[in-house]
Amino acid sequence: MGDPLLSQTLDVFASTPAALRSLLAHLPDAVTSAAGDEGWSPKDVVAHLLSLNGPTLLDRIRPILERDEPAIPSVDEMATLEASGLRLLPLQVLLDDFARVRADAVAWLRGLPPDAFSRAGLHSVAGRVTVADLVHHKAWHDLLHVQQVCRMLAGPLDERRGAMRMFS
Repeated sequence: MGDPLLSQTLDVFASTPAALRSLLAHLPDAVTSAAGDEGWSPKDVVAHLLSLNGPTLLDRIRPILERDEPAIPSVDEMATLEASGLRLLPLQVLLDDFARVRADAVAWLRGLPPDAFSRAGLHSVAGRVTVADLVHHKAWHDLLHVQQVCRMLAGPLDERRGAMRMFS
């Protein structure tokens, strides 16, 4: 892989399941299932990321590798999550499944030849996107959700900091 940033991006992408497991695996269900201000719980975030592995990663990249500039449909992420049924599974199952599918996806991506990342498709909303664009977007998306989980976990702690709340 010739692009060092792409390699680092795949490292970030590979680390997301472990980061979420580290933050969430030992917390009580009452904490991991509690909805935050945005309406999602930490468990919902894991289910969301797992539900998108196919539709917004593999199902977009495979056609790009097989054909010249194929059409890449936009995905309704909420509808995909709801249709997946993943929100009903225990957090530990979600974390295990997410780790497995993400490891498989990263291994597959690392095995692609360098020129594969410059291949492009035509996204129905964003326009022309390369495989590298999609990978960078997915890592960025992961980090936004890790940050979201951290905010959800920090909220109740903030309320209990007493006079120390004067320090941000």
